[in-house]
Amino acid sequence: MNMISMIGVRGCDAQVDAIRAEFGAVMSARILDAEAAEFMWESRVSERYLGQQIDILIDDDEASEDVSRMAFLSDFDGNWHAGICLVNGNGDAVELVWKRRFGRNFEAQMSFDRAS
Repeated sequence: MNMISMIGVRGCDAQVDAIRAEFGAVMSARILDAEAAEFMWESRVSERYLGQQIDILIDDDEASEDVSRMAFLSDFDGNWHAGICLVNGNGDAVELVWKRRFGRNFEAQMSFDRAS
């Protein structure tokens, strides 16, 4: 059984605008790309639990962390996104597994529904 949650739109548009104003177009694009998991997760409007996964932390002497695989539907930076990310026990995005960008909500919703 999968659980789907609808999230109130929290959005990150103000943060994105501030980053663009401070760093300019080129550097802000790099920042947004590097932090994509956090921005996509924080701007989600829907999420679905896909199961648990063990995430191996290479930088911590072969330690591992139990994380959840979560599908998400996100409204971010003027586009709709669907994807899967790993989320830790605190509810923070750890890693972006994959994402796709769409111009319309309908297409993103279809991709979100098929995510596994």
